[in-house]
Amino acid sequence: MKSITKAILSAAMAGTLALSLCGCADTGYIMKVDGMDIKNGVYLYYQQDAYATANDKLNEIYNASSSSGSSSSSSSSSSAAASSSSLDFFTQSIENKASSDWVKDETLRLVKQFVGIQRMAAEKGVTLDDDDRNEINDVIKEMWDTENYLYQVYYGFDTLGEYYEQRGISRETMKLLYEVNTLKSKLFVQMYGKDGEKPVPEKDIVDYVKDAYASSQIISIPYNDKYGNGTTDTSRIDELNTKAQSYADELNNGKKFVDVQYECELYFKQEIAKATATDEYNESPVEGKTLDEYVQEKVDEVEVEKLEDEDTYSVFRKENDSSGIDESLLAYITTSTIYDKAVTFPSTEDACVYVVILRDITKNTHWQEENNESVLSEIKGDEFDGYLDAYAQNYSVEKNAYLVDTKYSPEKLFKQN
Repeated sequence: MKSITKAILSAAMAGTLALSLCGCADTGYIMKVDGMDIKNGVYLYYQQDAYATANDKLNEIYNASSSSGSSSSSSSSSSAAASSSSLDFFTQSIENKASSDWVKDETLRLVKQFVGIQRMAAEKGVTLDDDDRNEINDVIKEMWDTENYLYQVYYGFDTLGEYYEQRGISRETMKLLYEVNTLKSKLFVQMYGKDGEKPVPEKDIVDYVKDAYASSQIISIPYNDKYGNGTTDTSRIDELNTKAQSYADELNNGKKFVDVQYECELYFKQEIAKATATDEYNESPVEGKTLDEYVQEKVDEVEVEKLEDEDTYSVFRKENDSSGIDESLLAYITTSTIYDKAVTFPSTEDACVYVVILRDITKNTHWQEENNESVLSEIKGDEFDGYLDAYAQNYSVEKNAYLVDTKYSPEKLFKQN
């Protein structure tokens, strides 16, 4: 369940960045759904997700409108803004609704799912085991007890947990949210997994992976000097490009990738050790040792860990990849079908030279096993989301109108400068 937990944490962090401080205690209840009391913090958490989704939708609308109108001298109403970020969120419409109403409706949909997941899990006998609870406890502990540099710098809070509490989401509520999300994950697998109620055929999974992803093994050699500092010296860059080609030749002559990767990392770490030790000795000779002896001693101290083969693969999305690597290299990896041949790829953009081998993603069984659930989610996630909505659509809702429409309204919590 580790990948699911990480995904939940990433989504949670992404959804909170724009939220204004409310300083409220997560002790009350904002509504009752199908007879279940909903804590303020649960509602606020899902409202953050709804607001983030709403912004994504507005960005899509703006970008599409801006693109379609770019060739015309007259602009559409959306393109009057300098950028999507300059739009006044609360004057916009999403799916024919005022943006604030859309956020409220989406929040309620997610809260209904929150209840529905628990009801469905009870019906189907899906529960959390000790491993699930231990992992959730570990994640919550890290959020509340581990100092987070990003939040210290930008928000003035020592931990992510403190950040959440100032936004009305308590440690207890966050734990509950993680528990429900883990139940959701287990329900999903029970439905679409290999032995599930509606298993996705293996061929469909393989075909999807092949169409959506590309797999490669990559060695990156930074354009650094012998001390490990960045350089623009052309002779040094030529030297590094030649070194990269020698590694590519070794791979094409049958040497294992893990061995070449190890050799490469060891070489450059020893190069740094050699240069540093030489300077140290020349500045302050060591009695009883020659320069060569001292340098060799320091070089011999360098250690490099050799990775397992399964840990050396990089997987990229063929569309909307967010890895940030050189775009030309990404295009090669995601479009080429020349497998198992090492090539070098000098990149001024990334200030390095890459040694790259494209691998057939369908043969990367370790990655497929590790990411099976996330791939299934990409294939069936929308369908499952609709299934949950249908399951919970008729739930009764008794809301505290003051809290929903005033105290915790989107306009109040998502203030714009």
